[in-house]
Amino acid sequence: MVTSLLRATMPFSLILASMTACAAPEPFACPAELGPTEQKALQPAAGWSAAVEGNGPARHVLTGFTINLGPVSKSDGAIYDDLREKKDGKGGVTETATWKVGALEEAQAVCAYHRTSVVLVRPLKGYTECTMVQERKRDSAFRMKEAGCR
Repeated sequence: MVTSLLRATMPFSLILASMTACAAPEPFACPAELGPTEQKALQPAAGWSAAVEGNGPARHVLTGFTINLGPVSKSDGAIYDDLREKKDGKGGVTETATWKVGALEEAQAVCAYHRTSVVLVRPLKGYTECTMVQERKRDSAFRMKEAGCR
């Protein structure tokens, strides 16, 4: 009955627009690698010179993920709500951290990359959950596998 009443009083395009506005945003994942960045030392310490290692641009692979409770300059990270660890029987471990972000105001996802202080930032308005997955092989450090929100 309410639907019939809405159809009679509201144009279809307005009904469709209001339904679209209520839809959850598309899930996203941090890019596995950041594109090229320009890096140089503006004022090296006295007696030192600055150089760039290797040929070509540095590879900036995904190495970190945080949920910030405001602007990145504030550096106020949220602690994950759940951390699950799964062992593979060969000495490896997979860790999955989960954040419930639906009630967080002004929260932002922050993707960090190797060999640069450049981060990718995305507002989390409309998202409910973010996860980060890290893997560690036997006798090695954890490496980021993926991170994203839905």
